Amino acid sequence: MLPPEPLCLIAISGGSGSGKSTLANALMAVLGPDLCAVLGDDHYYKTRASQGVEGLSAPEIEALINYDDLSSKDMDLMFEHALALKRGETIHQPLYDFAAHDRVKDDTLEVVPRRITVLEGIHVLGDPRMAELFDLKVYVDTPDDLRLARRILRDTAPEEEGGRGRSVSRVISQYLHFVRPTHHRVTGPAKYAADLVIADEGLPAFAAACPSRAAVQRMLAPVIGWLIDTEIVSSDEIQPLPFDDV
Repeated sequence: MLPPEPLCLIAISGGSGSGKSTLANALMAVLGPDLCAVLGDDHYYKTRASQGVEGLSAPEIEALINYDDLSSKDMDLMFEHALALKRGETIHQPLYDFAAHDRVKDDTLEVVPRRITVLEGIHVLGDPRMAELFDLKVYVDTPDDLRLARRILRDTAPEEEGGRGRSVSRVISQYLHFVRPTHHRVTGPAKYAADLVIADEGLPAFAAACPSRAAVQRMLAPVIGWLIDTEIVSSDEIQPLPFDDV
């Protein structure tokens, strides 16, 4: 059964470690799964085979592949899926294993479009075809030093704790060679095409602490305000933000 009209497609972009996922998860928390679906562009990274890096170690791949460039993702598939979601069609999103630097074989995630479907990630506004599909384009603007601190804490945390188990030197090398320059060339310019620019006030880094409820509410406020003003949702449909982690 298709979700009721109107279908609203929201993009949340920003640099690595900017707070995109925090905002997307908070939207899901206050709207609920019956009204909202969230998917990330991280799962559209290309396979090892398609990038010609089969048999290489993770550090070797990180030295060769610029994962912050659009060329590292299957943007055609992402566009097809975004278009299908906009039409109210169910998709089967690929699943990506960060530790293996490869897609999970023979496994996908079924995503059923809801009244509000959120696509979040560094590249969701990088492709002009994608940008034209969104009803609301949000950019989370966060200082580079804070994003780097969060990235180090996230990527060096053990995998069993939600991190990626990498060394500090690996994280910093990848940041200096690829992440920083590509952000300013690919992701950063989306700020000037966004409908809403939300300044991150400095939510704590991933592995150190959770953002305060009040801070997340301030990030949410302009998006919720837009949804109510455009009559996509009513104020009665907005649930309180939980006090636990979002």
